[in-house]
Amino acid sequence: MGLLTVSSRVATAGLVGLVALDVVLVGMALRSTASTVGVTDPVSSAPIDSGGATQSPSVGPSATTSTAPVTATPTGTAAPLRTMLAALDNQRAWRVSVGTCAEGGAKLVTTTDGGTTWTDAKAPLPMIVRVRPTDGQAAFVIGAGSSCAPEFQSTSDGGGTWASGSAVGSAWFRDPEDPLVVRAPGPATSKPCGARAVLDLAVLSTTAARVLCADGLLRSTADTASSWADSGNASGAVALAVRLASPAQTHVALVDAPGCAGVQIRRVDLGEATSCISVAVPKDGGQIAFSLVDGGGWLAVGDTTMRSTDGLVTWSVS
Repeated sequence: MGLLTVSSRVATAGLVGLVALDVVLVGMALRSTASTVGVTDPVSSAPIDSGGATQSPSVGPSATTSTAPVTATPTGTAAPLRTMLAALDNQRAWRVSVGTCAEGGAKLVTTTDGGTTWTDAKAPLPMIVRVRPTDGQAAFVIGAGSSCAPEFQSTSDGGGTWASGSAVGSAWFRDPEDPLVVRAPGPATSKPCGARAVLDLAVLSTTAARVLCADGLLRSTADTASSWADSGNASGAVALAVRLASPAQTHVALVDAPGCAGVQIRRVDLGEATSCISVAVPKDGGQIAFSLVDGGGWLAVGDTTMRSTDGLVTWSVS
C-alpha cells in the first residue's frame, strides 16, 4: 500500500468515518449474540469503542498441531503484551511492537493477503498499547510519548498518515505507564487484577471488557470498570482473545501446558485445548499475541506470525 500525504480535512473526515463505522459494528455484534451488553457511552453519543482485538514478522518453519504428548520446557515469567495482533479476517491483520514511553520503539505492520506480505506503516507514537482496525486502511491506535500521557491517533490510509484526536477518553486501553491499570471510557481507571499486572485486554463493547491477569485469572466487567468479576482461570496463559459474536467464549494462548512443548490454544469456558503449536517460545515475556476471526485465528510468537483457518486446530506460518 502506498504512503500518501493527506490534508487535515481528509484526516478529520477519516476519523469521523471511523467513529461511524465503530457504531455500526457495535450494533451488528450485539444483534448476533444472546448475551447482549448495553453500550450507553458515558462520554459521547457516538462511542468510538466497540471491540478490541481484545498486533516485521519473519517467516520460519511451518508450525502444525502436535499429536504426541511432550514435556514443556519452563519459560520466563508472564508479562504484559509487548506484541499485539488485531485481525479482521483470515486475510487482513495489523501487528504492533509496543515500544516504551522512555525509549520508543513502537512498530506497526499490516497485511491484506493472509500474511504473505507485510507493509510497514508509520507508527504515530513512540509507544502503542492498543490498535483497533476497522478495515485494511482505517484504524485507530492509543499510545504515548515520553511523558506517558495517553494519546489517540487515527488513520484512513493504512498508516501512511495519522491524525490526532481527543477520543482517547472514549476508549479502553492498558495504561502506558502502570501495568496494573486499565483505562475505561470516561474518567474511570481501575486495577482489575489487584496487585498483579494486566497481561492482555479484550474489549467487548463501550461498557464491557475482559482482562487476563499475570496469574492466569480472567476477570470481566459489564459496567465500564466500576466492578470486575472472576470469569475463569487458565494457569500459564499469556494472551487472550474474544470474538464479539461470542462474548461468553474466551480463548487463551498458554505456555508450559502439560503435554505441550510450545504454545497451547485453549477455550477456557469448556476447559478444552484446541491445539498445541510446536514452536520455540521466546524467553522474554509479552511476545505472544492472539486474535480470533471467523473460522480461525492469528497467533504471533516472537517474530513469527501464524494462522489457523480450521477452527484453531492446525496452524501454519503466514
